[in-house]
Amino acid sequence: AETVRITRAARNNLPDENTVAVTQDIIQYAESLSHGDLCVCLISGGGSALLSDPLVPLPDMIDTINLLTSHSATIQQLNTVRTYLCQVKRRRAGGIYIPCYDIISDNIGRYWGPLNFIASGPTFPVEVTKYDVIRTLDQLSLTSSQLPLSVQELLHSGHSSRAACGSDIYNLIIASNKVALDIAAAVVEEEGYKPYIISDRLCGEAREVARELIESVSTTTREDKQFEHLTPDICAKIRSALSSNLNGCGGKCLILGGETTVTLGGGGTGGRCQEMALAAAIHLGRVDTNRNITFLATSTDGQDGPTEASGAVVTRDTAHQAAQQGLNLAAFLENSDSYSFFSALNGGDNQLRSGLTGTNLMDIVFIFVEM
Repeated sequence: AETVRITRAARNNLPDENTVAVTQDIIQYAESLSHGDLCVCLISGGGSALLSDPLVPLPDMIDTINLLTSHSATIQQLNTVRTYLCQVKRRRAGGIYIPCYDIISDNIGRYWGPLNFIASGPTFPVEVTKYDVIRTLDQLSLTSSQLPLSVQELLHSGHSSRAACGSDIYNLIIASNKVALDIAAAVVEEEGYKPYIISDRLCGEAREVARELIESVSTTTREDKQFEHLTPDICAKIRSALSSNLNGCGGKCLILGGETTVTLGGGGTGGRCQEMALAAAIHLGRVDTNRNITFLATSTDGQDGPTEASGAVVTRDTAHQAAQQGLNLAAFLENSDSYSFFSALNGGDNQLRSGLTGTNLMDIVFIFVEM
């Protein structure tokens, strides 16, 4: 009889006991397939946390992920280490091949994203050695001595995660951040704004990305102006959008997608999108501009970091409102406590709570500009 089995796992995008149990069941099922069987697999953002049976104790795997995350690791850096620590990757080399793989990409890159990084590439040939892990640690100013002992021992053993998929694998991208941006632009246009899709490659430190975005939209920046996180192409598209004709629309909306990172600065709670919005509020309160700017950042999965919020929205008035309510924006940002800030500000009205959407196509930033 045909059956459907649903397992809830990987709360807050971290592997748990349910993750390990269902991964072992998937491995057993895949190994039972015969030649000529067709197995279709659909994986979306969060797949790395949902498909995992680590070679080290689960708490050590989680501690390692948290350590990398707290040092602003990118999804590529995270998945490099996850692949090295994950047993299912090594078993894959023994013949677990999924012939048809429908992918919802949550990776920055080309339209489809690097296949070996989407859910850590379950059906894509990949080899990760201890040198890849050490290189990743170096990039984050970390050393192997900061890792749990079991992970250190695995590195010292010289273990290599290696896989070579067969020729009968077909990978098909069915959704990506670019798709989400196209849909967002259509909705924005229905609301009477003229949409401009600027980029699907937004990345870097969340608070710095927000600062650079506010600077770039609040004034007309010189063509030779250099930003650390905004590429020349992004800056050129922003300038072009701001100088274009409205053609009867009520305002302009610049739309960007991607995934920033947060370097934790305290014991607060928050996420990439809320941190961007908090930093944007600070800089919106400082700039001298005649433009009416609204900054909105949201996750597409409905969960920004380990919080119940998906993001937040701010305007030029937000900093003044926070001061009136006794909320110190800079202190909350310094403590990486954007969730607490937006929960308190205006009774939580600036906090976005969409609920879990069931998929992950990275984050989206909307910048509404009325000239």
